Formats: sequence, C-alpha cells, structure tokens
Amino acid sequence: MRQKSRSGGGTSSAQPLPMFQDLVVAARTLVHRAGYAISVILTLALGIGASTMMFSLLDAAVLRPLSFKEPDRLVTLLGVAGLERDVRGASFPEVRDWRSLNVTLEDVAIYDETSLNLRLGNEAVRVDAEMVSPAYFTLLGVEAASGRTFTPDEDKIPDAHPVVVISDRLWRDRFGRRADILSQPVFLNDRQFSIVGVMPEGFSGLSFDTDVWFPSMMISLTSSPTVVNDRGSRWLTAIARLKSGVTIERASDDMARVAALLEKSYPDTNRQRGVLVLGTQEAILGSTGDLLTALFGAVLLFLVMACANVASLQLARTIARRRELAVRIALGASRWRVFRSLLAETLMLSVIAGTFGALLSAWGLSAAVAIMPIGALPQYVSPSVDLRALLFAAVAAGAAGALIAVLPALSGTGNDVASAIKEGARSAAGGLGNLRKRSPQQLLVIGEIALAMTLLTGAALLVRSLDRQLSVRLGFDPSGVTISRVSLPGNRYEPAQRRIFVEQLTARLRTLPNVATAAVASDLPLTGVASASSLLTDASDTRVRYYRHFVTPGFFRTLGIEIPHGRDFTAQDTLEARPVAIVNEAGARRLWGSTSGALGRRIRLGTSTGPAVEIVGVVPNARFRDLTTDITAGGAEPDVFFPYAQRTDRDIAIAVRAASGRPVTLGALQQAVAELDAGLPLYAVRTLEDTVAQQTATSRFGSAVLTIFSAGALLLAAIGLYGLIAYVIGLSRREIAVRMALGADVRRIVLLIVRNGLALVGMGVAIGVIGALIAGRSLRSQLFETAAMDPAVYTAVAALLVSVTVIATLLPARGAARVNPQAALRAE
Repeated sequence: MRQKSRSGGGTSSAQPLPMFQDLVVAARTLVHRAGYAISVILTLALGIGASTMMFSLLDAAVLRPLSFKEPDRLVTLLGVAGLERDVRGASFPEVRDWRSLNVTLEDVAIYDETSLNLRLGNEAVRVDAEMVSPAYFTLLGVEAASGRTFTPDEDKIPDAHPVVVISDRLWRDRFGRRADILSQPVFLNDRQFSIVGVMPEGFSGLSFDTDVWFPSMMISLTSSPTVVNDRGSRWLTAIARLKSGVTIERASDDMARVAALLEKSYPDTNRQRGVLVLGTQEAILGSTGDLLTALFGAVLLFLVMACANVASLQLARTIARRRELAVRIALGASRWRVFRSLLAETLMLSVIAGTFGALLSAWGLSAAVAIMPIGALPQYVSPSVDLRALLFAAVAAGAAGALIAVLPALSGTGNDVASAIKEGARSAAGGLGNLRKRSPQQLLVIGEIALAMTLLTGAALLVRSLDRQLSVRLGFDPSGVTISRVSLPGNRYEPAQRRIFVEQLTARLRTLPNVATAAVASDLPLTGVASASSLLTDASDTRVRYYRHFVTPGFFRTLGIEIPHGRDFTAQDTLEARPVAIVNEAGARRLWGSTSGALGRRIRLGTSTGPAVEIVGVVPNARFRDLTTDITAGGAEPDVFFPYAQRTDRDIAIAVRAASGRPVTLGALQQAVAELDAGLPLYAVRTLEDTVAQQTATSRFGSAVLTIFSAGALLLAAIGLYGLIAYVIGLSRREIAVRMALGADVRRIVLLIVRNGLALVGMGVAIGVIGALIAGRSLRSQLFETAAMDPAVYTAVAALLVSVTVIATLLPARGAARVNPQAALRAE
C-alpha cells in the first residue's frame, strides 16, 4: 500500500500545483522582459500608492467615527438667522429651551471652546478650555478617571461653584501626576477653583486639544454673568444625542417646531431664528469632508487611468504573442491553461506593484502631512498607513490586476487558432485609419482622455477659485505685522484698570526694538474673534446688525489702513469725551447712502434709548471675518470701530509692525507684557501673513493634490495615445509603405495619422465633459467666485488636452513618414 501510495498518489502530491507552476513561468518571463515589467510595476505602484495615501486621509477624517459613545447619534445644534440661515450661535436661554421643548433628543448640553490663564506659583500659562453643561460628559459617553465630572447643582446658579475638571495630559505635564490632585486648588484667570476630576488618558474633548473644563454657570471667567439670562447674547454651540431610532431629518423638523414656538413667545429677540442640526463629525469637518471625498474619487480615477495604460500595454504585448498562444493551443494546451498563464503574469505584477504602492503611500503621506498647510484638516485627524490602509492597498492591487488582466487574456485566447497561426501578428494590423471598427486599445485611450478631462477640469476649477481667493483685496497690509493676544482677569481688571493697562502697554510696545508702530484692539482681521451687536441710525428706526471693534489710536496705521474721510482716534477720545466711532465704507453707504455723508452722523447702540455715538471717520472695507463673504453688498453688515478708552474688553489683541524685514520676537512682546503684569501669559502669537494664509489652507491643499494627480493623468493619457499610435504604426508599416509607393507624400501620411489621433482625442474630450460636470458639482462647496460649469475652464482644459495629444501623435507620425517603402515591402 505504501509503494502504491508512493508511485501513485505520492507522485501527484509531490508535483507543484498548476498555479504555482504558472507563477514560476511568469516570473521567468518577466525577468527576461525586465523593462516591460518595471514600467508596469512603476505605473501601477504610483496609482496604488496615491490612492492608498488619499484613503488614509479620508479614513482618518471621514470614514472613522469620532471616538465617543455611539458617535452616529451625536449631533451639533447651531443657532441660525434669516432666510439664508446664517450661523449666529445661541444664547443661554435658547439652549435651555432647546433642551426642555424638544421631543427627539435625549439631552442637550452647552459646549463653548475658549482658553484661560493658568497660574502655577509664579508662572502663568495659557490653557485650552471648554465651558460645558454637566450633560456634556454623559453625551460623549465618558467618565472621570479620578474624581467626578460636574453635577446638575453646579450648573444652576452663576458663580456659585468654582470647580473644574482637568485632562490627564495637564495632570501629567503641570502637576506631575500628584496623587492628591483632587485636593489641590488651581488658579484660572486669577480665580481659585477646586479640581473635582481628572479625565481618562487621551480624552481632550470636542475641541481635541482641551485641558480644562468648567461649568457654564462659571461664565464670569470669560464674560459677564448677566449673559445667562440675555436672549440677545448669542455665540454658544450645543451638542445633543438623538433618541434611539430618530434621524437627523426628524430632529431638524422637531427643532424647527421649537424655533417657531420661541419666535412666537419672544418676537423681539427670536424673529427668523432657527436651529441647524448637523452630525457632530460633519459639523467639525465642514466642507473639508466633501473635499476629501472628491479628492479620493479623483485619485481613484488616476488609478483607473494607470490600469488602462497598463492594460493597453498588456493588450499590445498579448496581440504580438497571438501566434505563439495559438500554437500552444494547437499543441494541446487548453484555453483555460493559456488564460491562466497570462493571469499569473498579471497577478505577479500587481502583487509587486501593490507592495511598492504601500511603501510609496507611507512615504507620500509623511511628506504630505509635513508640508500640509496649518488648518487644512481638523485637529483630530491623524492619518497613517495602518492595517486598514494596507488592506485597501491589497484590494486596490487585486482590483487593478483583475482590471488589466481580463481584456488582454480574452484577446489572447479567444481567437480562431488556425487564422491566428496563418496570419500571425499581421492580423493585428487593422490600420489606424479604420476608426469605424473600434479596437480595445482605442477604447482604452478614449477612456484615458475622458478621465484626464475630468481630473484636469476639477483641478482647474480649484486653482481658479484659489487664485480668486488669493487676489481678494484684504483692505489692510499684513506684511511685517506680528499679532498676539492677552486676557485680562475680570477680578483684577475692571474697565478703569483695563484702560490704564492698555495705554501703558501700547506705549511700551512702541519703544521696543524693531517696532515701527503698535496698537491694541479687541480683535484683529481673520483671527476668528468677532463680536456683533445692533444699532439704529439717525436716519432710520430699523435695527441693523454690525460688527464692533474696540481699538487704540494708531490701530489703522499699524494695519496699513488709510482714513480717506474724517480722522483717526486720538488720546483725547477718552471716557469723558463725547462718544465717537469710525465706520467702514460699505457700512457708511448702507446706513447713509454715501461715505462722505456719514461724517457727523449719529448712531444709537442697541435700541433707540441706547448711547448716541458720532461718526468721525470712514475707512476702506477690510476683511475681518473671512475672504469669501461679500462685504461690499448692499446688505453687508457694517464694521464699526470705537476707541478702546470708551469701550473696553477683557480679551485684547496686540499688533506690532516691524521696522525691518524680520518680525518682532515673542520674547520682546512677552517682556513688554510682563513688565506690567508678570502673571499674564501671551498667546496666539503669529504673523498676520500666516493668519491670512491659513484662510486658504484647505483650498491650497485641495488644489495642490488635484493638480499633481491631474498632471499625472495628462501624462498617462499622452503616453497611452503615443503608445497606441506607435504600436499601430509599427503594425501598419506595410500599409504605409503601399500608400507611399502609390504616391502619397509625407505630409499626407502625417496628416492622416494626426487626424485619426485627434478623432480619438475629440471623442475622449466629449465623454470627459460629462465627468467634468460631475467633478465640478462635487467641488461646488469649495469654489469661490467660480462656476462649476465655467466655460473658460472647460475650453482651456480641452485645448490643453488637444495640444498635448497632438504632440503625442506627431512624434510617432513623423517616424512613420520616414519609412522606406521598398525596405518595408521586402520585409513583409
């Protein structure tokens, strides 16, 4: 039995598996054709690597849920105003009403991101903080690792319970993980608080960088306690959790009902006020999620183009081997056996390409993260080529292998054997002129051109939009300006002390080395710190919403803003002097019909009985909030500036303009503040140019990525067309020779080839327009002053494609024209 087993079943089990044999043969074949194998591997590796890199970004930002309890049920509530539903924030009373009147949410909590001064002995640092309701932690599904979070009683009476919860990171870095941390006092904005809890390691709140949480009733840390009952003071965000089975759409309808009830109950403060309900991850991502999805789709198209190029190359190689494959079938090999051998080559190439692609994606992701503009992605996004990314790379490699294997394999095994042996390679020479009968290679090239049209159009739209963003007139000069912020604790700095401090600080800043001019304000352009209120004019009793800025004399000079009408603030504009203000040009035109006509006019702040303020100057429109809002429109909300001495603020911004090209140092600014109060940390220090650049960070990232891959797509399309024409010319040498022998000149041959190449390009562009329309629609949220169907962009992209492909066609065509008819015919 053993002998029989050894000579029968034992022999068959000792033989290599058929697929293994195919892989061995494929490896030998590819080694002998190393140039072909390397070109295929590199092309596929680039496509797989690029798509894996973008998958890692998309996965980290969009596909992975937030690391909170049941994040799909976590929603963000935003107060909106007007028919345009502009986001305005919510007031304390509104959030309380949202919580009590809804029927679709489990609970609602206040969430407001801020920062505080933390004093440790003689040292003061700035820490990121969140003001929250007690339900905040329950909604996120997290408990304190030590101690506890807030109780409902600690969030009922303003200023009654000075307690805080801190992060594990703060406990480690600032308190050395002291075991008695819960019995230690901590001073925030110069007020003593008790630490009641330490959060688990890694938890940093919805801001993803928070170290301190305090109850919303301790609002006096950052604002006046009176706002807890003021329906007109709106800036808060709320988070909530959907009840089981409730959709966002149903919750939105429910909150619309709540908003209607509030409008009816409080017509003065809640007219045309609504609630926007968003998934919390969507709220954090904003339009960045749409951009990453669009970029991932674009890179997948790039991968498809790489596969099409390789498939075209494989097809040409298979057609050239048609006679060899036919002989193998004639000698007894089954069609499946031949198909399997071709499949083995493709499988081996795709596996190697997938491996290199994964390595390229890891390198590319590291490079992309290193050069990515600050603010391009949300703070919680930490992309990496992990197991999920590697699995995607494997799937991409397998899909690419299947995509490039099927067509060539079918072409190589699906022909009549006798005809293939008889005609050999000549059967492939259909001639480039025969365009009515489409070859698989021609269809692949048309598809590549269509995809290139899609990618190039998307990139061109983003680049055009970015160019228009970058060309927006700022209304100020950011060059050489360094900005920073300081927060003045309310218990030590009443309005009178704030005026003295700001006056002394401004004087010290102007004496610093390398400082040409300096100023202090409540906020600075594009820093995200904006405060709005309402006013009435002496010409109308209609309340107008406006943005308010409290600035010191010299503010406009420091920012490079001229005052064409009226005057700047002076040291004489004190609290005892008559109240004055400066308005921007758009505001002057909206309120009084002209810029010069605003001088001497009066506004009342808040209501008709509010303080009267005289307009003493008009300044050009400046971009304080963003680069995209139309601040010159008829209904644009005015910017109104007040002397800081007449209207103070706890949180102040510092702006210094350098006398030379190098910026003013952080040390110099901190020293100027410390000489007045060593317990005040300086924070948010950066140049104003960097602040402006951050406004376009996402747009620059998106346009750069899409431009790179669009350029690659254009190159692939050109290579594909060049390869097709060069290949068919090679097979059509006899046809060309006959034409030339019958009297056709070189020019006619070249024109024939170019004309037929342009026919392919034209069909590809026509099909690509459809893809371009889809691409433009998907990028609509990213476009500024650029239409998704911009005719100039489509025309320019089509012209570029035609120009590049004409060059790709002319190169092999000129070679064909140099064919020697007699030599070609003798060779045939």
